[in-house]
Parts: sequence; C-alpha cells; structure tokens
Amino acid sequence: MTKAKQQVVDMLQSIPDDKVVHVLEIMRGLMRLYNTDNDSMIIKDRESSVMGILKKYANPKLIPMEKEAWGEAVREKYANN
Repeated sequence: MTKAKQQVVDMLQSIPDDKVVHVLEIMRGLMRLYNTDNDSMIIKDRESSVMGILKKYANPKLIPMEKEAWGEAVREKYANN
C-alpha cells in the first residue's frame, strides 16, 4: 500500500461511524469518475459547461471591470447603510 493510501485509511479510521456515510458517497462518486474510459473528457465537459456558461450574455464593454465589480457592489451596499 502506498503512503498516500495508508494516510487515507488512517483518516477513515479516525472518522466517527455515523459520519462515514458521507465519505462513502464521495468515494462512490470518485470511483464512477475514475472507472470511465474518458476521464479527461468528462472533466473537460464539466469545465466547459460550468466555466463561462453565461459568457454569451456578457456586455463586452463591462468585462474589464469584472474584477472590481464585487468589491464595488459591497462598498456601495455598506456606504448606504
């Protein structure tokens, strides 16, 4: 057994029995992911479907301001309170 797998086993042994159910669900999901023939294809499909999903609706003039938009919105919210 590799050192990494041994660390996983040690961590599992320290988790209370009533919480192991959640870990089991995560492991099942990982096994489904790794048991497919096209692992990288699945990951790329998810990234392309999640990242930039609303890009086609974006106003090109506002894209450069995206990084500051959240901070500006928070400042405006708390400036008015």
